[in-house]
Parts: sequence; C-alpha cells; structure tokens
Amino acid sequence: MNQAGADAGSRPATDEPFAAATLPPPEAPVGWPAWRLRDAVIAGELGVGEVLRAHLDRLEQVEPWLHAAAHVRHDAALREADALQARLHTGQPPGPLFGVPITVKDVIATAGTPTECGSRAFAGNVPAVDAVAVARLRAAGAVVIAKSCCPEFAFGVTTPGTRSPWGAHSPGGSSGGEAALVAAGASALGLGTDYGGSLRWPAQCCGVLALRPGLGALDGTGQLPERGGRMDGGLGSSTWNDTVQRHFQVVGPIASTVRDLAISLATIGGRDVRAAGPPPADGDSGGLEQLTVGWVEHEDSAPVCTDARRALRDAVAALAGAGLGVEEVPGCLDGLRVAFDELRDTDPMPDLLAAVGERRALVGVAAGRTLDTAPISRADPQALRKRIRELRVRMLAQLERTPVILAPVAPSAACGLDGSAPVEGARLAGFELMAQCRAVSGLGMPALSIPVGRDRFGLPLSVQVVGGPGREDLVLDVGLLLERLRGGRIQPPWKAG
Repeated sequence: MNQAGADAGSRPATDEPFAAATLPPPEAPVGWPAWRLRDAVIAGELGVGEVLRAHLDRLEQVEPWLHAAAHVRHDAALREADALQARLHTGQPPGPLFGVPITVKDVIATAGTPTECGSRAFAGNVPAVDAVAVARLRAAGAVVIAKSCCPEFAFGVTTPGTRSPWGAHSPGGSSGGEAALVAAGASALGLGTDYGGSLRWPAQCCGVLALRPGLGALDGTGQLPERGGRMDGGLGSSTWNDTVQRHFQVVGPIASTVRDLAISLATIGGRDVRAAGPPPADGDSGGLEQLTVGWVEHEDSAPVCTDARRALRDAVAALAGAGLGVEEVPGCLDGLRVAFDELRDTDPMPDLLAAVGERRALVGVAAGRTLDTAPISRADPQALRKRIRELRVRMLAQLERTPVILAPVAPSAACGLDGSAPVEGARLAGFELMAQCRAVSGLGMPALSIPVGRDRFGLPLSVQVVGGPGREDLVLDVGLLLERLRGGRIQPPWKAG
C-alpha cells in the first residue's frame, strides 16, 4: 500500500475528511499574495531571485507530502529571475506580475517544459510555444516554477496521488495540483482549467480562491490536446471546433486573494479589465449599496450538506449586514446540471482520440474507459444545446433582478482520497460532488469560488459568486466585499515548531 492509501485508512470511524496539520508553516515572503510580492520587488525590498528561491525551497519542502508538482523548473526559473532583475535595473517598466512565481496545470502548453496531461501516452511531450495565457503571464513578469499534477487528461474530481495540505484527503480535481500548491504557499498564483468545476471545486477543497471566467472572456488557445490532436501548443488561432469540451472549458486563475485573481484576469485577457484594489474597509460596502444579491441553496439533482448551507446563509447575512439587498431565488439553477451532463455525454472527443492515436495502450484504466465509450450518449446535441439556451435565458431574467447570485460550490467540503463524501445520509462520489459547479458551467457565465466558512471537521467551505455575461468585474467586487466580511482564504493548520 502506498502512503496515501495508508493515510486514507487511518481516518476516524466517520470516514469523513477532517482537518489535520501536515506541513510546517511558510516563512516570509512565502505565503504572501502575488500583488504584495510584486510590490516588494519593485520597491527593492526583495530581489527577484530571492523570491523565486524562497518558493522553490518551499516547493521542495512540501512536495514529499503533496505530490502536486509534475515538473519543476528549478534552474530555468532561477535563470529567468536573474534576467528579470537585470531588466529591472535598466528602468524598463515592470509588468503587473513582475517577479511572481507561478505554476501551470499539466494540460496547458508551456514552451520548452513538458506538458504531458498527466498521461504516460504523452510522456516527454514538450510544446514548442506557450499557451496564450502562459505567454501573457510571462510577458507581465511572472516566472513559471513548476507544472502541476492533474488526473489523466484532466478527467476526474480528484487528482490521484496528490494530497491536500489540509490532511489525508483529496485536493480535488482536476486542477487539484494547482490548488494544493497555492494553498501550501509553494506557488503565488496558479493557472488551471475549468470544464465542470475543475477550478472552483479544488479551490474549496484547499481553502483558496479561483475564478472561472465567462465563455469568451479569455483566449483558451494552448489547452492540450489542441484542435486535430496537436500537442505542440502551436495552433496559432483561438478558433475552437464544435466539441462540447472546447465550447465550455476555460482557463482561469487560482490565488490567495481576490486582488490577485483580478490582476491575473486583466493580464491574461490582454484588455482593460480593472485590477481590484484592497478590500473595502470596515463599514464600507465597496460601492455596492444598491446591489441586490440572489442566493440559492442547491440545484435540484443533488443534496447539499447542512454545513454548506449554513456557510452560504452566513455569507448572505454578512452581505445584508453590509447594506446590500438579498433575496432567495430557489430553483434558478434547476435543470442545468442534468442538461449539461447530458450534453457532455454526446462529445466524441475527436481531438483527444487523435492525439492518443496508437499510444492507446499507455492510457490508464479510468481515462481509457472514457475514451473507449465516447460518446457515451447518442442523444441529439442540438436539442440539448437548445435546452441549455432556454435555461440560460431564465437565468438572464433572474440576473436582471439580482445581478449576482450566490450558490454553494459543492454538496460538502473536501472528499476523501477515494473521491467520495457522505452528504445528508447518502454517499456522493464522482461528478455528483460537482453538481453545483456543473450547473453553473452550463450557463457559461463568470463564477468566483471564495471560502466563507468551515464545516464541523474544520475544512473550508466556499460559495460561488455568479454574475452575468461579461460581469467578471461585478463578481470580483462582491468577492472583495466577502473577503473582508468572511476572511477569504483559509490557511491549513500548520504543524507546530
């Protein structure tokens, strides 16, 4: 039995995940938000190399527990740090992420660094060019220190072999490696992908924040495999062919503050998206006094545990206390998860099948089963797309009345390493744990995942802040207020001494 399996067997009789100290606390500047690291470098308080070495050392320290890094760019990152420091002395204007160490999910192309999609089938694959999002982060001064682990082809709600800094349970999936590294302080900013919740769910599992941008907000070029099964990142176009995954999957950031999410959104978007400032001061609603926020306890396909519903209600009460209007809007997500899942099941996955090609024998059992059965359903995808459009119109009407809606991220806090969790007398597993996220994915609208409380075992619980098309700014504004009112990022319990 591997160590992860041994730890899973040592849980209490409840078989529920619980908070447990596993890692020593980080030492400054490790654990600082990205914006603060950048400001310290620009002010001359820290050198770029000093920041990068501290985070690489932290990565080395936590990796024996986490197993969250697929590839570490130690020497290359330090060379880039030296080049950035030299550039700073020339007086060239520094970018908004200058000197910030970041990590990138193993399904996003990074030039000169292996991008293997968590699969032996793509072992040794080294893209020729960066994904658009990676290129823009690097142009802003960020330094990639590692690629993060994900389930094979990013299929799954857990990240096999990777553990959470919160104890012997899963950091979620499929951006589980990213969330674990950011939560542990090894990375100041993570770049992942979200199809049915792959940013929002791991962020909750690990107590950090994530943003799923709305469809079309960011250029997703460089998510592998690319069109036609290309694995070099060199498509040269953001045009997506008409598969379900390519339509709904987006790139997005994982971070420790809302401000970091906003800065990275602006950077990757290559447009004038306002970078959020510090959280509003006590007694200040951040200019949102006229806003009415809707809230819904669940969509109709899966239960939500008492603790998650309580955390949501506490967040709503905090917003009401800050002077915002609040209104329960039951049923606004109903039908979306089922329609989204049914549409996903019609996806033939041509790009992935083309990329795997003759290497099918190297694919793992779970991912191979998915490939062999695609498409799972022979239903008419156009009829399902029409149904989703109808449900989206219903939500747009609701957003006219309540421009932001709060909903749980998941039915429970983090699941066990086996990918299951008890919820209201039932045991949910697999994509049932993403029911709330998948309902929101079907809308194609921006959604922020932000911690607002804990369950009875001490694990983080988050809410989704959902806004209308193109309203990433409003979602972030409400997130800033929640960050002040409810604390935002929740750090794991560090080992004493």
